[in-house]
Amino acid sequence: MSDIAITLVISDIDGTLITSNHEVTEATRRAAYELRMRGIHLTLASSRPPRSIRPLAEILGLDSPFASFNGGLIINAAGETMAESRLPPNVTARIKAVADELGLDVWLYDERDWWASLHTPFVDREEHTSGFSAVFDDYAAQLSRPLNKLTVVGKPENVAIAETRILGELGEEVSASRSKPRFLDVTSYGWHKGAVVKRMAEVFGTTPENVAVIGDGPNDVVMFEQAGLSIALGQAVDAVRECASVITSSNDDEGWAKGITKYVLQRHG
Repeated sequence: MSDIAITLVISDIDGTLITSNHEVTEATRRAAYELRMRGIHLTLASSRPPRSIRPLAEILGLDSPFASFNGGLIINAAGETMAESRLPPNVTARIKAVADELGLDVWLYDERDWWASLHTPFVDREEHTSGFSAVFDDYAAQLSRPLNKLTVVGKPENVAIAETRILGELGEEVSASRSKPRFLDVTSYGWHKGAVVKRMAEVFGTTPENVAVIGDGPNDVVMFEQAGLSIALGQAVDAVRECASVITSSNDDEGWAKGITKYVLQRHG
């Protein structure tokens, strides 16, 4: 493992920063505070919308920009847009056609709200995770305007088929990755977590080589590939763990705090 100084940490949220009960532990708060005291920047990168990230940033005392929609929208602490991408309606229509054929829903996101066409158990779980409710009115109208992110939702085996088809048919127009087996997040081409490493390094005046990333999902692998140090959570699947520089414990065993302390704070203590 390199001895290059880490000046910026980029953290995933679900399955990484928070526990399975969606909590930020006291140990995580302390580790985040210690990063700040050492002059090491911390920012968040997630498939979540901004409204769902901001409360967690506040818990950690962060006043820095963060990346939502896997990097499709970067905003600062004041809520001002620093960078964003949008999917045009013709692309949304093609993704919706694939999803319809496979019996999958497509959730639609802009910088504030999310729309679902059906009220399902998946929606209930996402409302609990995100902390705000889906909108069902005017779903059809949203399909005709540019959107920040789409999420194809449903049975994991069908979502896997949708991923292959969407990337096969629209691979030069979209970036698509699964944060969970039942979710396929779609943003404009080139706007993904890997690109977040370079964009956030520029925002914080550092280089990707001096960035540490920490995550647990398949969509975090592209971050691992771009950063100087990558930390995988212990419960991550083997395909994710194998791509990381180091592995910490699970998100329910203080994996975030332990990983940050051992691999970032102590190595430059």
